[in-house]
Amino acid sequence: MVMSRVRFLELTDRLLVDGEALLADPGWDAFRAWLLSSDELLEKVWGRMDRYHLAWLNVGRDSAPPGSELDEAGTARFIADVASAKLAVLRTMRVAVAQRGWRRLSDDEEDR
Repeated sequence: MVMSRVRFLELTDRLLVDGEALLADPGWDAFRAWLLSSDELLEKVWGRMDRYHLAWLNVGRDSAPPGSELDEAGTARFIADVASAKLAVLRTMRVAVAQRGWRRLSDDEEDR
């Protein structure tokens, strides 16, 4: 089933609100659920994102040596860094769909 443009925009708006909430109150479980939801939406609309993962390698990288345990502040910084980057992607894609549509989305009746 093809997702409608309006449905994509609604789901993206929800993810933007939830992502902003993560910045205000970082929590590991909410962060993981939000990442999974945003990845699922983006994959449905844009396809698999494997080829873009290299760009994410430095997102959330803390100054601590690799493999180090993050303290509470480090975890909050990590969540904020990754959520900020993902929010930028979601905002950009939302604007693109709102202004131009997308071939993997159906036009809604009111868009015709």
